[in-house]
Amino acid sequence: MNEFQLWRISNIQTDTNRDSDGRLQVDSDGTIRWADAGAEKLFGYGVLKMQGLALEGLLASREENPLMPPLIDQLTRGGSCRLTFRHHKGYFFTALTRCPSPSDEPDTPQAYILSRGDMPLDGRVLRAAEGSAGLGIWELDALENRMFWSDGLFRLMELEPDQQIEPKHALFFFQEHQQQVNDALRQCRDQGTSFSMEVPVLTARQNRRWMRLVGHCLKDQDRVHAVTGTLVDITDLREQQQQASRWQHFTEGLLAASDDLMLILDTELKVVALNRAYREQFHRAFQVMPEVGNHLPSLLAQHPHERRLYQRLWERAMERDSFCVEMPLAHQDDQLPLYEIHFQRIFSPDGELLGAAHVGRTMASRGVVGNNQHHMNTHDPMTGLLNRRELLERLRRAITVNQSAGTPQALAYLDLDHFAVLNEQAGPSACDRYLRELGGLLQSRLRQRDAVARVAGDKFALVLDNCGPERARNVCDNIREAVKEFVFEWHGEIIRTTVSVGLVPLCTDPGQEAAACLALAADLCQSAKTAGPDRLHVHRDHDTARAETEARELLAQLEYAIRHDAIELQFQTIRPITSPTWGEHIEVLTRLSLPGKTPDDERVLWAPGDFLPIAERFDLACELDRRIIRKTLNWLKDQPQLEPRLKLISFNLSLASMEDSGFVPALAEMIGDTAFAPRCFCFEIRETDAVRYPESVERCCELLHQIGCRVALDNAGSSGQSYHLIARMPVDFIKFDRRLMQHLTSDPVQQVMVDALHRVAVVSGIETIAPFIESDAILRAVRQIGVHFGQGYWLASPQSLEQLGRQALQRQRP
Repeated sequence: MNEFQLWRISNIQTDTNRDSDGRLQVDSDGTIRWADAGAEKLFGYGVLKMQGLALEGLLASREENPLMPPLIDQLTRGGSCRLTFRHHKGYFFTALTRCPSPSDEPDTPQAYILSRGDMPLDGRVLRAAEGSAGLGIWELDALENRMFWSDGLFRLMELEPDQQIEPKHALFFFQEHQQQVNDALRQCRDQGTSFSMEVPVLTARQNRRWMRLVGHCLKDQDRVHAVTGTLVDITDLREQQQQASRWQHFTEGLLAASDDLMLILDTELKVVALNRAYREQFHRAFQVMPEVGNHLPSLLAQHPHERRLYQRLWERAMERDSFCVEMPLAHQDDQLPLYEIHFQRIFSPDGELLGAAHVGRTMASRGVVGNNQHHMNTHDPMTGLLNRRELLERLRRAITVNQSAGTPQALAYLDLDHFAVLNEQAGPSACDRYLRELGGLLQSRLRQRDAVARVAGDKFALVLDNCGPERARNVCDNIREAVKEFVFEWHGEIIRTTVSVGLVPLCTDPGQEAAACLALAADLCQSAKTAGPDRLHVHRDHDTARAETEARELLAQLEYAIRHDAIELQFQTIRPITSPTWGEHIEVLTRLSLPGKTPDDERVLWAPGDFLPIAERFDLACELDRRIIRKTLNWLKDQPQLEPRLKLISFNLSLASMEDSGFVPALAEMIGDTAFAPRCFCFEIRETDAVRYPESVERCCELLHQIGCRVALDNAGSSGQSYHLIARMPVDFIKFDRRLMQHLTSDPVQQVMVDALHRVAVVSGIETIAPFIESDAILRAVRQIGVHFGQGYWLASPQSLEQLGRQALQRQRP
């Protein structure tokens, strides 16, 4: 940031005249970031109208730009220069310009604080204090029986300051409290007793206000010679107190009217409020009667298990917006009722956490009967579904029925897709409520004879009774559709996801065990989740199993290539085809070199079409991108001969890298370690990714531009939104789709599409690249259209990256 001080030449000798001087602060881009009032007047602009203007617009010519050498050098060394500027009205004027120095700043006296002591108080200060504090000052001369009022007190009484009033008349303002006020004044005068009281006052305009009257005596040689004090308007405070009192009564009435267990604790787990129902049930459970102000953990000191449980629950309540559990107040007594307990955080209007509320409702209204302890042992406390232990017991019974009577049974394992992401976005409280509602949805889609359980955080299991493989598959498909269509809204957050399912039809094998069946269903569910969200995998589905086995083999090979850096780098030249351009323009191509099946076999090369689908499916594409870029940049560090010749080096970028917030900062650090300018590096994004994820792609393009890199839109023309993307997306190149190039010479429609895309790009300031030029006819066609660059086997075949370095060395030789 540069700061300049300017004086108009005509007034430079008049040091006391500050109307014709001013200061500007200008950033490195030449934009004015700040101008003082003098500068605004000097240039004829209104208040804050100069911020954001370009400094060049205020100069008579570019040669007089103070940011350009040699002027900036002269100014930073303390010198000055005369420059001609343009006034807002259009005329020119000359101003002496220099950079201000610290000596230009006026000397500021040292600040300090002193006690006023007996120094006389300025009347204006007194009036300002009375007005802001809503008070008035009075004084009673005990010897002359005269009373003095300040202007503030006259304002409180709604009287004119010069209005005459006798002391006895002043008591009339206090209406029914006249005698009380008069007695307090007399006692203070005669006995020296100070007083303070809150009384209603009826002003001269018949307005009722509440005031705090305070009085003290002033003594001289043990003799009271004056009584003085203040009268403060406390009407607003009184109304706030009354409002708080009313709300307290409302709350107490609400607590008393409900049979639900209601309790409010502050952040230190102290009781703020509770109702009779909670007090009685707590006393029944723990033989202790809780009261307001009690510390809940201290009340449970004789019950360490419950004390730890309640501490965890309330700590969780202070961290989450809300959640729900099902439990009795105490676990040691089987006869205690079971409650559905809701916890809710409480905040002040300023967002300060005040505490949390607890409302417990007996589950008898939900038809829960029988032994409550048994229910706790067999059900999940959050969703009310069966727990894992009870599910295994039901599964054992199903296996027994299947083996003994031949009744078909099936086990399904459900795992919600991307639920961890939803948990981070919407918060644990919303997701807990979603799981609870989802449990009710699953129950509604099953028969009463079927069993549904929550076996882990976001995982469920079903035991389908008298259900063959085909019918079980239909049930699972219906559940997948129901979960997909289930939309849950909680405090403005929308939660919606899909579910992957593993289905195991139970067989009559005598050795079949419940735990093994559940593990098999979980493995099938995991394979469905890996193959893609919202999938169903069924045991003994050989086609699916074979595809999954093949995918896992390919994944193992890809992980091997990444782990052992088995990446071979190649390049293909991108040539200018309409006008000559100096320097090298290349695209980096990647092959993965994998060992053969036996040590004697030759190594196998994987093209991107072979490994990219696996990399993207198993979320390895971002790591692969980073390794390719890092390996290329490390190679460039050893090729200084390429630094002046390399004008463009292009990389393909995956969607995972564009959505990774840490990718661009890591890229900037890698590029910064090389001698090559960031502008040399270009990153190609696929049009299909830009169509499906426009916000992520656009944000990545902007970040790449911020670090100086360029961006190309690959496969342009592959969708119906190409023209919109070219006009809106911040890219520097577009590369046409392969299908447009294949039939360019024989299909007039393709020619029109390429020509139209090229024209839109040119108007948008974007250069075009025609890939897959594989014949002279295609080259002539794109050249006739005016495409800027071409790429393909007809122009240059892919070569090893080392060959590029050798070619550069050969060109340097004489």
